[in-house]
Amino acid sequence: MAMKPFFFDLNTYTPNHLLDTLMGKLHVQSDAGLARALGVPPSTISKIRNKHMAISSSLLLSAHELTEISIRDLRNLMGDVHSKYWRGNLGDDKGGGNVVSLPRYIGRRRAKPDALMFG
Repeated sequence: MAMKPFFFDLNTYTPNHLLDTLMGKLHVQSDAGLARALGVPPSTISKIRNKHMAISSSLLLSAHELTEISIRDLRNLMGDVHSKYWRGNLGDDKGGGNVVSLPRYIGRRRAKPDALMFG
């Protein structure tokens, strides 16, 4: 049996709120209608609603394309409490491992188009 993701047990994870919002936005009356609109099997919506399956990135993308709600707002609707921005590893690594440095062109001023064309 597969392990459930850790966020299933969090009080903030509410996939039903997201699904109900999508149903209202897409003007569908049932989970089956929502499944048809999103292009997924009805069992997928049922599994998400009962917290047996996580909301996939492809489902979020489909919802974004249909409703034009931003991905961040869709994640907020389902109770995603993760950081809004991924900082990555751009030189702030304290472990002394491989540190990715910024490319040289970042921070360099761009030449004006006139200077490039007319010397």
